[in-house]
Amino acid sequence: MDNSNLKELINESKKLIREHTETEPEIGIILGTGLGGLANEIETEIVIPYENIPNFPLSTVEFHSGKLIFG
Repeated sequence: MDNSNLKELINESKKLIREHTETEPEIGIILGTGLGGLANEIETEIVIPYENIPNFPLSTVEFHSGKLIFG
């Protein structure tokens, strides 16, 4: 995959996210197995399931929520 194609995929994802929030995050945290409880400590603005975001991978682990949380 070349950089221009990757940039297009990212922009498609970004466009959908921007339809739901104007927030410009200062920090991003990717939580893995055992750390999902930290998401409960965030004052949530919006939650977008990964399946609704173009080009986002879906979680294949049974107990992973597969959600993008802004807060």
